Amino acid sequence: MERKSFLSAIFIVLLVSPASIMAKTLEKVNETRNKRQAQALLPIASYAGLTVSAPVFAALVTVYGAYALYRYNIRRRENSYQRIRSDHDSHSCANNRGWCRPTCFSHEYTDWFNNDVCGSYRCCRPGRRG
Repeated sequence: MERKSFLSAIFIVLLVSPASIMAKTLEKVNETRNKRQAQALLPIASYAGLTVSAPVFAALVTVYGAYALYRYNIRRRENSYQRIRSDHDSHSCANNRGWCRPTCFSHEYTDWFNNDVCGSYRCCRPGRRG
């Protein structure tokens, strides 16, 4: 019985001792990861007046704070249903037979089949549907 308890004690020591070593190692890994994430962000002045994605916004709040973002007028992009219309949606659609616009001209019709590529705009094709 004495041999069994001795082996159990050694086994417990071997199981518990690496925990403190692993905890210190994990702390160092987390510190270096946080430093790399902070270095990946540009200086806050480069984001002035922009609308950024949610993960970038959260990282900026973590690094610089909410007041700094308010002061530099940095906003978080809303979800896709409340997207702000912008010029980057203006491009060709319907296999180059139409154009993405906020509203179609009187001589154009909205092609609802090819409308997905236009984002918040409409796919306008020449001619009257009818």
